[in-house]
Amino acid sequence: MNATEKRSPRFTLWITLAVMGVLAGAGVTAWQMWPSEEATVAVPAHVCESALPGADVKALLPAKGKQFAEWHTGTFNPEGGSASKVPGTCKVYGGGKSVTIKHSLYAGSDYTMKDVARDASSKGATRIALGEAKGFHEGDTTYLFVDCSSVQDETKALVEVDITYQKTTDRAVIQKMASLAADTLRLEAQKLWTCDGADGLPKGSPQVG
Repeated sequence: MNATEKRSPRFTLWITLAVMGVLAGAGVTAWQMWPSEEATVAVPAHVCESALPGADVKALLPAKGKQFAEWHTGTFNPEGGSASKVPGTCKVYGGGKSVTIKHSLYAGSDYTMKDVARDASSKGATRIALGEAKGFHEGDTTYLFVDCSSVQDETKALVEVDITYQKTTDRAVIQKMASLAADTLRLEAQKLWTCDGADGLPKGSPQVG
């Protein structure tokens, strides 16, 4: 047996270890470069000054992706310490999508519930109803209105809630937007704007279509 043959087992072992080291290093590199799974979007139980159910928003936002965030102006929580009767806008983000929620009071406006019914019947609009509250979905926004006229001073007024999400004709998506609009309208019409008869708005989701 010559010298080369004597060295073969050691040489073979060295080659084997070297190859294993290269493969292990490549495995670590591949693991580091492999995209990690996106995090779940954590939507809080209540959003927009802790006034609205987070479940309504969660139903619209993607389940995974960029984390939840929100900002608001005006008043959303009528029971907040500094609540005042002013319109409010709240925007929530998560998973690369956003939902904008607005409420406002139109006092002395020429726009009435008859105009709402007309617009709800227009081409491209989807009718929405929640008891005495009426509205429609068109484009990327769901609109819901309730009469807030004062019997005492004969002032004509409407409370309007707008939910802007994405342009859609998908009935399931519109239903989710309408449910968020309904929860917002019940809260603001009853507790903030104190509309006559707003307590009669039914609970649950509105009728779509």
